[in-house]
Amino acid sequence: MLSNRSAGSESTPTLCLLVPGMLSLVQTDAGGGLPVPRLKALESLLARADRSQRSVGVERQLFELFHVETDTNADLPVAAVTRVLDLGVIDKGWWLRADPVHLTPDRDRLILAGPDRLALRPEEAEQLAAEVIESYRADGWVLKAPRPDRWYLRPPTTPSITTTPILEVEGRDIAPCLPKGPDGKAWHTVLNEIQILLHSSKVNEARERSGQLPVNSLWFWGGGILPRLPSQHWVHVWADDPVALSLARLAEVPASPTADSLDACLQECPAGDQLMVLDAARAPARYGDGSEWTATFEHYERDWFAPLLAALREGRIAAATLIDENGATFSVTTPQARRWWRWRRPLAVYC
Repeated sequence: MLSNRSAGSESTPTLCLLVPGMLSLVQTDAGGGLPVPRLKALESLLARADRSQRSVGVERQLFELFHVETDTNADLPVAAVTRVLDLGVIDKGWWLRADPVHLTPDRDRLILAGPDRLALRPEEAEQLAAEVIESYRADGWVLKAPRPDRWYLRPPTTPSITTTPILEVEGRDIAPCLPKGPDGKAWHTVLNEIQILLHSSKVNEARERSGQLPVNSLWFWGGGILPRLPSQHWVHVWADDPVALSLARLAEVPASPTADSLDACLQECPAGDQLMVLDAARAPARYGDGSEWTATFEHYERDWFAPLLAALREGRIAAATLIDENGATFSVTTPQARRWWRWRRPLAVYC
């Protein structure tokens, strides 16, 4: 619901804010016993908004917001999309993300720590990728590591598998999230072989000696070919998320890194439909880091939600939609923002 424009709002911005982690930590009670802070502006926005439900998962939400047709029974082609951003070339082949991760044993489980916890250097990533692919190159496999945190694998034939996005697995047991489908077991074997290769890597030996986490596995996800994007209504995209930035590039929509505040965004782009991805709380929510989540949302409250509520009430923004990664969607217009009789309530009420 991004088109509830009031009269005379053609030059007034309409905003869609994708805020992963907005309700996740509250919903899972993973904050380590820390009390969830009262965020008055955010609570007021949610209280006055109309609620609906979207698809679950940030990547799928982004594909929908860019009106990309997808198969709900297949992976989103994230690898093919973000490869355009990372390598700067269009490739119509089938690609799979194969991101470097660390798996930690926890009783009978293996818990995944994502690339953001590894702080790999580019030269480490290149050497590790070279060591892994050496055993597969003769069979036609290709592995690229254009960034330390995002690697790309092209197998010799297109597999029949479905996978789980890495950000949905971080901090969790990997067992329920391993590749599924007719070729799933074969890819479990590939994963085990790669883990053996990484175990003997000199790069990992050096990392362990220096007290750093080794890369002891890869995470396969997001396989597919490059989709076609229709024309867009977005006039600007504000994001650090690689999927959002890649889709914007493919759709030829201007994009910028997420600014420090709402006011900074609107000063640069004061009109039209704008997509904003505020994802700094996504990792803290996944890992149950209550302190980091609280600090992030206190910043959002001060520099994003309070200015947004004021701008809606004053008619400087025609409408805004806030979306949590679990699909909870809150749409509010200027008249709705003035519903003073709708009292704000704690975030837990919306979970």
